[in-house]
This record gives sequence, C-alpha cells and structure tokens, in this order.
Amino acid sequence: MAKAEAEKIRLDGLAKADAERASGETEADIIRMKGLAEAEAKRKIAEAFEHFGEAAVLDMIIKMLPEYAKQVASPLGNIDKITVVDTGSDSQNGGANKITGYTTNLMSTMQESLKASAGIDVKELLENLSGKRNVRQSIDE
Repeated sequence: MAKAEAEKIRLDGLAKADAERASGETEADIIRMKGLAEAEAKRKIAEAFEHFGEAAVLDMIIKMLPEYAKQVASPLGNIDKITVVDTGSDSQNGGANKITGYTTNLMSTMQESLKASAGIDVKELLENLSGKRNVRQSIDE
C-alpha cells in the first residue's frame, strides 16, 4: 500500500512537471511568435523607408507630432484653476492672453525640442522633400 501511495505521488509529480513544462514551452512559443511578428513589421517599415526614402520618414514624423505635442502640453492639463492678476494696461498682451501665448509659444518651439530631444529636424526634412534645399548638400554636410 505504501509502494502504491509512493507511486501515485511520483506520478502526480511527473504530471505536474509535464504540465508546467508544456505551459512554459507555450509561453516561449508565444514570445517567439510576437518577436518574429515585430521583426517582420520592422522589416516592412525599413523596406518602406528604403523605397519611399525621406518622404516615408517625414510622413511618420508628421503623424507622430500631434501625440508629441499632447505629451509636451500634458502638464497644462493638470491645472485646475488659474487666477489672473493683471496690473498692466496692455489688454492685448496681458492677463489671460499671456496664458494662450504660453501655449502658442510651447507649440511653436516644438520643432526645436524635437530636434534637441530626438535629433529630428522637421524643418530640414520638409525643405529637402519640397526641393527647397539641395538634398546632396544636406547629405554632404
């Protein structure tokens, strides 16, 4: 009876080990398939960039800019209340107009912050794509 009980425990242990091994192999397969899918997607993006050149890069950047602007401006969304005390006489440039001016200034400097943070010069890309600048000169520089 003791031998039978020991054999049962041994078989239960083997079954649990097999189940855990199968689960681990399944997880590994899922991770491998995700990695392959991501690699394939990146390969296709690289092929598109190679085929379409700078226009594809510019398209991707332009599509990314609204999200970038949203993230840059997100701290402004944490403001619950603003009290404006304006002692100046210039109604066009004072008071509440300064708040919208700050936001406008933030958006106008976005290109510079993108260049500083990611090394992407949107102005240069647009000029090269539009033919405004000589692409060869830019490459040589």
